[in-house]
Amino acid sequence: MNGSVAIGSLRLRRAIFSSLPFLFLFLGMILLLLSHRTVLPDRAISEALSGLPAPFYYFWSIVCRSGNVEVEVPLLLVAGGFLWRRRGEERPVLLFFFAALFLGTLFEHLLKMNLPRYAPTEEFQHDPLNGWEIFFPAHFHVVSSFPSGHSFRVLLILFFVDRYYPRLRFAVLAWALMIMAGVVALGWHWSSDVVGSVLLVLILRPWIDYFASRHQKK
Repeated sequence: MNGSVAIGSLRLRRAIFSSLPFLFLFLGMILLLLSHRTVLPDRAISEALSGLPAPFYYFWSIVCRSGNVEVEVPLLLVAGGFLWRRRGEERPVLLFFFAALFLGTLFEHLLKMNLPRYAPTEEFQHDPLNGWEIFFPAHFHVVSSFPSGHSFRVLLILFFVDRYYPRLRFAVLAWALMIMAGVVALGWHWSSDVVGSVLLVLILRPWIDYFASRHQKK
């Protein structure tokens, strides 16, 4: 009993100390945004991704829309339902994963509604399918762009796939990287929005690992 408690306490401390540096970096990123310190590097990266041949933007436009909520969530629910039936010992971990996905998405939207952070200007808008959101009813552009919801969700999905479908990890990694580059190239987000999402996921990752370790099969 004492040994189990000690191991649990060690894992808890490890989760806390693993997530704290990324939490401080995330808060530091917000301070940089509020003081407009990210403007020059953001514009430089967006300018570097401007003026590319049109097929690049059509490709990114389709790939990034595959990262919309109404596309990802049904697929995750199907995969999660299959795992729920076949791997009963994973049910608490699956519940925690979907809670992290939901609460993280809610937090991301709250930041967008409350931070005075504006999306890329018209000169960086390169989305050739802009206006076709009728086919993606849950997708909408908000005035503020920090952090990137697409980047946040796709990185969480990468962790999900890495745990449950490891054979697909490299394909999903490539998909995630394309979306993270694409949301900047299309003018949906600044590069610092993507960095903020990476930090947000890195804050959550130790807790996902901690919760999974508590329910791993003996």
